[in-house]
Amino acid sequence: MWFSSLSQLCILSTIIIVLINQYIFIVQAGNCFFQRTNDLCYGLSEADTNEELCSGSYYSDSDIKELDGFAYAENCRPVNVLPKLCDFNCGLGQQCQLINNEEMCVCSEASCTSSDSLSSKIEQHPLCASNNMTFSSECAMEAWKCFNQQSALYKKYDGECQKDCQNVRCPSHKVCLLVQNTGEPICYPKNHCNSTLNPEPVCDTNGITYPNICVMRLSSNRQGQTPVLAHKGSCENECRPDLCEANERCVYSKQFRPVCIRCQYSSTFLKHSGECTMNIPICGDDQNLYENYCSLLFAQCYKNQYINITGYGACPTKKRKNINRNKFKYLNRFSKLKVN
Repeated sequence: MWFSSLSQLCILSTIIIVLINQYIFIVQAGNCFFQRTNDLCYGLSEADTNEELCSGSYYSDSDIKELDGFAYAENCRPVNVLPKLCDFNCGLGQQCQLINNEEMCVCSEASCTSSDSLSSKIEQHPLCASNNMTFSSECAMEAWKCFNQQSALYKKYDGECQKDCQNVRCPSHKVCLLVQNTGEPICYPKNHCNSTLNPEPVCDTNGITYPNICVMRLSSNRQGQTPVLAHKGSCENECRPDLCEANERCVYSKQFRPVCIRCQYSSTFLKHSGECTMNIPICGDDQNLYENYCSLLFAQCYKNQYINITGYGACPTKKRKNINRNKFKYLNRFSKLKVN
């Protein structure tokens, strides 16, 4: 007798659990509608459905009510269905989503941290990008690159952005150098310099002769500063015919050493090169602060002397003289330069 009662109790408990589960299911599900007026949804499309299955434009978690035969619900809001993901690998910083039943790659920072994303499984560490911004990971950089349509953005080196090479750690096949027009460090691939293409000796502006241009370019100091080419061949004490190339001019540095400079530039160089378009002020050893590296190059031709770079952003001494824009209108108009 007690066994039968026990069986009935188990059946009753099962029914209660089912009812409870059913009740929970009803509470979790809402109702989908085609239309909305203020806070009210009407024009029922699906009842007791999850939001991702809604075919209408509006959704309410509240119970359906009726008035004059019309179903409506309060707390009406637009359907907020998260995009469905697909299995296609879009690469770092992007995510595949089903949009209008088509697989599409979209920019996504969330893919870098999502546990089911391929991007999140790649080693995460900070890096410095070519726009001098520090990103938390390569994936984060690629996502920013995608959102901002900066296709030319690339990783300069691992770790936070630095002002010189002292704390930059480059791979063994690269060396840290400062970019001359910006003063920023980069990891330069050693194999980009092929000494067999230019095997002859060269002279730098400090009067030191190197066996070839590659040895000179890769001879940076601890800060990453590299020697600047004065002219090809062994160092000489004065300008002479044929010391410089046909498109160059021989002038003297502040130390009275001969230096070959260019004074002829193509229109493409003037309009699109990084030297001219990046306005990072540069201080010369003539104590003038120039608008950018290109302005310094033009001033060399105007003054007929070599100007060495002593700093970026500001001149390091109190004797700094800001560039006189009226005197050097040629910097913007290029009137003193020949354009090929």
